[in-house]
Amino acid sequence: MGETSKQTLGKWGEEEASHFLINKNYEIVARNYSLPKKGEIDIVAWHIKNKNQKTLCFVEVKTRSHDDASAERSVGKKKMSALFVVAKDFCFKNNIDIDKTYIQFEQISIYKNKVGEDIKHYEIPM
Repeated sequence: MGETSKQTLGKWGEEEASHFLINKNYEIVARNYSLPKKGEIDIVAWHIKNKNQKTLCFVEVKTRSHDDASAERSVGKKKMSALFVVAKDFCFKNNIDIDKTYIQFEQISIYKNKVGEDIKHYEIPM
């Protein structure tokens, strides 16, 4: 069974997001980390943030074929709740002390069109 065009676009977007983050000096440590029946985090990476603090970043990637801000609107409370559960599992399984580690949730929205792509990077307030 082949991929749908939506799945192909999504995989392409995750690749673009990975390159984007690497170019911003993120160290990617996991991709498509999933917890069955709970959810998946597209990218997990370390990055030096404010005040030179090493921060563990959980990044959700949304890719669309047209720029109508639908990618930004697609991560709501239900999705964020699932991301928190999966992030806690990642930390537990990788011996990361969440009480002593800076953690940031982020979103990358990618809009692909006929002339190229537009990448938008957001930090999600907690």
